[in-house]
Amino acid sequence: MTQISSAFTAYINVNILLVLAFSLWLFIRFLLNRFGMKYAYRTQLRLLNGIFLAILASPFIALGYNRLAAGGMLPDALTFNLSDFMLSQYLNGRIGLQAGEMQQVLDMRETMETNLLNPTDWMSQIIVALLLTGSVLCVLRCGIATFKLRRIIASSYPWRRFGNVHLRLTDQSVVPFSARGFRRRYIVIPANMLVRRQDMRIALAHEFQHLRQHDVEWEIGFELFKSLFFWNPVIHFWKRQIEQLRELSCDQKILTRRWIDARAYCECLLRVCEDTMRRQPTQAIALPRVSLVQFDRSWFMPCRLNLLYRRVDSVLNTGVTPEGKRLTQILFIPLGMILILATIAIQRPQSWTHDRLMLSSIVNLERLEALNSNMH
Repeated sequence: MTQISSAFTAYINVNILLVLAFSLWLFIRFLLNRFGMKYAYRTQLRLLNGIFLAILASPFIALGYNRLAAGGMLPDALTFNLSDFMLSQYLNGRIGLQAGEMQQVLDMRETMETNLLNPTDWMSQIIVALLLTGSVLCVLRCGIATFKLRRIIASSYPWRRFGNVHLRLTDQSVVPFSARGFRRRYIVIPANMLVRRQDMRIALAHEFQHLRQHDVEWEIGFELFKSLFFWNPVIHFWKRQIEQLRELSCDQKILTRRWIDARAYCECLLRVCEDTMRRQPTQAIALPRVSLVQFDRSWFMPCRLNLLYRRVDSVLNTGVTPEGKRLTQILFIPLGMILILATIAIQRPQSWTHDRLMLSSIVNLERLEALNSNMH
């Protein structure tokens, strides 16, 4: 039961960090736009992926911190958390609540975790059932989509091979896409694109760039992560940001090589989009791959059209912007430090401190006063 409780606590912590990290990302994006880096898509994508990795590492950071703190191996200056900070502010008179109300605020998270892990009322049981059902459905959705994708690749025609990258032709999709198995990586091209040589060159360049950026691996990992946190709205906004930056950075990288005309590139995107709109939505697949045009979910049609418009506008209007891994590292260092501090701050207190004993005493005194007043 202790392990389940610890896992659930880590799950809650990751959800909290998702909200904080995405808020930080929005602030960083605002600063980048203000300082002339609006079109530094590659840098922004690296930052967003790096933040995602930091969130994945947060449970292990918390585990190491808690073990060091429990063993008394950390100095007092490093053993801090948000609840202790709020309590100190309350005892100093900076939070205007009754002692009982403050106790409820500090115990709110522990109470919620207890109710969800040991559901006794019907509302808690419904919430637990919905969370479990949603996660199972999301995992099944990934499994079904993977099966459909494997079937399309298996029925496609082997065309060429470059190392472990296999180029294949298909008549079951009108959108070029890239995917991967355990060992092989695939670029699947619609057969009707063979007669459009310029579109073929653009599609191959685009999908090879996705493979260089490891976008397929990122897509698979993020979809699995989203299956566990599907109910958190931040994860869906995050996914949309990654999709946009992935495509914009890929477009920008290809056009910097200057062997593909920007106008021809935009016309290719529009032709593929037009072919996709003519195809029945039931013939589209959702996961797990990256494609030339992200236009596969009919209920997200406005979002896909907006992304296409933004890509065309970016191709025609972007200029040279500062990029590079060093710039990403410089920007990520303060973000990583904030996330580490936040990971530590949201942990449960290790033991009863002097401030908590004082609050408990105040609460007991208030209860005694209330009982005495009722007796009189």
